[in-house]
Parts: sequence; C-alpha cells; structure tokens
Amino acid sequence: MRLKALLDRFDWRLLLIFILVAGIVHLIVTFLAVNDQRGAAYARLASVLPKNKMTIIDPVTPRHQLLPFLAPDARYAFCPFETDDTAMRVHALLPDLGWTIGIYGPDGTNFYFSAASADRETTIDLSILPADGRFLGLPVPGSMQAIDAQQTLAAAKGLIVIRAPDKGEPYRAEVQEVLSKATCVAGRA
Repeated sequence: MRLKALLDRFDWRLLLIFILVAGIVHLIVTFLAVNDQRGAAYARLASVLPKNKMTIIDPVTPRHQLLPFLAPDARYAFCPFETDDTAMRVHALLPDLGWTIGIYGPDGTNFYFSAASADRETTIDLSILPADGRFLGLPVPGSMQAIDAQQTLAAAKGLIVIRAPDKGEPYRAEVQEVLSKATCVAGRA
C-alpha cells in the first residue's frame, strides 16, 4: 500500500525529461569525441618530425613506437606535409611485394595508396597541390614544375607513409637504401 502511494506521487514526466536530456548529452559527447584530433597520428608525428621532409624512423620495438600498432616486421618512413605556400613533390620506389605508400589527411582520410607489384618495381612520382585551387605560376624550364608527375593530388596538409617489409638482417641495408631515396620536397610541382 505504501509503495503504491509513493508511485502515485512520483512525477514520471521528470524521469522522462531526465532520460531525454541524458540521451542528448550522450549524443553530443559522442560526436565531439569522434572529432577530437589531438591524439591522431598526424598530430603526433607533425609535432616530432620535420615538416615537408621524409624521415626514416628507427625499427619498431616494444619500448620504441612512434605510433601505436605499428608492425614490428616493417620499416617506416614518414613525411608530414603542408602545402600552404607551395606544392609538394613525392618520389618513391616500391621494389617488391609488401612495400606500400599511403597519403593521408590529418583526420585519417586516405588520399592515395599504392602497393608494389609482384612482377616489377613500382615508381611513385606525384605532386600534391594546395587544396584551395591557387594559381602557383607558370612552369619555368628546368624547374621541378617542368617535370610531369604521374599523378596530381590536392591536399592542404597530411602525412605520407612508406612501409617496407623487414625481411631480416641480410636485407636491412638494401631496405634502408631504398627508403633513403624516397623524397617529399616542397617546391613547384
């Protein structure tokens, strides 16, 4: 009898309002958390690696990981880039199976990806232009701009990632040599 009287006096509208407000807060927090880019790979690497320069990182070990979940059986080269005032020129060689190159936006969107072919070496030669559609001038003979790139992308900033398989000690010098020839250079495309 006492419980029934308590339930009759309880304002069920307040409970429904509380559930509705809690649901709205939950949705807002979820959308804000998804858009939080502070811990993203681009933000982490852009703060420790030089901008517009390809950097080969040390082999991944349990105590040395620039990013979580990098495979320890691979070598990596990264280039955080920005095309604020100029274009970027990217050149890389993917000599064998397992070699890949990817170009990602700061939010993780993929602009470009290529994997090596089993039959032949894959040469990557592309230009990354500012995404705002600015005119960068006419080609000057003998400059980087006079060279035709295989492909052209538009991106304001992002991250270039080259991944090479680590096949063991006998191949490490060869892998290091190929990775060291990869470039991302700011200049006219």
